[in-house]
Amino acid sequence: MTAAKNQVLRFALPSKGSGYDASLALLESCGLRVVRANPRQYTATLRGLDGVEVLLHRPTEIVEKVAEGGIELGITGYDMVVEQRGDDENLLVILDDLGFWRVELVFAVPQGWIDVSSWRDLADLAAEMRSQGRRLRIATKYPQTVRRFCQEQGITHFELIDSQGSTEAAPSLGYADLIADITETGTAIRDNKLKIVGGPILRSQAVLIGSRRMLRGNEAHLELVRQLLELIEARRRGRLFYSLTANLPGSSLEAVGRDVTARVELAGLQGPTIAPVWSKFAAAGAVPQWYAVNVVVPQEEMLPAIDHLRRIGAVSITTLPVQHVFHAQSEAFVRLCRALG
Repeated sequence: MTAAKNQVLRFALPSKGSGYDASLALLESCGLRVVRANPRQYTATLRGLDGVEVLLHRPTEIVEKVAEGGIELGITGYDMVVEQRGDDENLLVILDDLGFWRVELVFAVPQGWIDVSSWRDLADLAAEMRSQGRRLRIATKYPQTVRRFCQEQGITHFELIDSQGSTEAAPSLGYADLIADITETGTAIRDNKLKIVGGPILRSQAVLIGSRRMLRGNEAHLELVRQLLELIEARRRGRLFYSLTANLPGSSLEAVGRDVTARVELAGLQGPTIAPVWSKFAAAGAVPQWYAVNVVVPQEEMLPAIDHLRRIGAVSITTLPVQHVFHAQSEAFVRLCRALG
């Protein structure tokens, strides 16, 4: 059934690049597929969640449109949220780490600056330049974030140079002394004969953001958001676990249960599921009583759990990756409802 027009939830994704690919992969892992009728179109549907219209925008535009209330929901980078949100309380970070798009905002100076290796050194350099009638020139796409950080670190008397092109080239081209830019591996910085000084100004990753104004009081939108959060949370939990099934001989269900739970940390999320097995050899005469045991354990505990089951007589042990683990309710949705008031 098609949702009424005023109940359609507008969900913005990055329009291209690694952010687009990773967003689609995340949604597909949750059983949701973005379907575009034409690769040139910037709208799509979300198969598996009726009532959602997908819009493709640049990450910076996603922050702007969600903050303005033009879009209810979006995936973008946390660095852009910090840079553009300011004091705007309409923009909510609903999920603060979607597991991809990890970058750091850093200062980088020419490699020839051998005496500069920390923020304190930058502050001293800015003071020295001031005595010479100059300002420390910093090329960046993040003026608000960098300005706040410099003020917090005591770096004064600087000038921010807007850089919407290749920021790494600014020092070699002569229009900046250093840069403040995002990096994933540092390769582009090194290739331009720069070096990172100090620690990260900001650590960033993909986040899910929402419009307080557009979500508050809209039950249809909130129900769609709840379903989306349920799927994302459950999928991210599920990737951490494996399901183990084994056949185990025993005198009774209780005896098998005691043996399996002798190692509490290997006995599953709440405990093992145990059921009698109808042995295919039962008609041949007296045979041991068998039970099927199923436990869900963290990935890193899979082999210890298998060894434990072997020690108590288990055979035919099989494993499967867990797709989803649902809790009693979506924790992120509970937090969202509290934030909405």
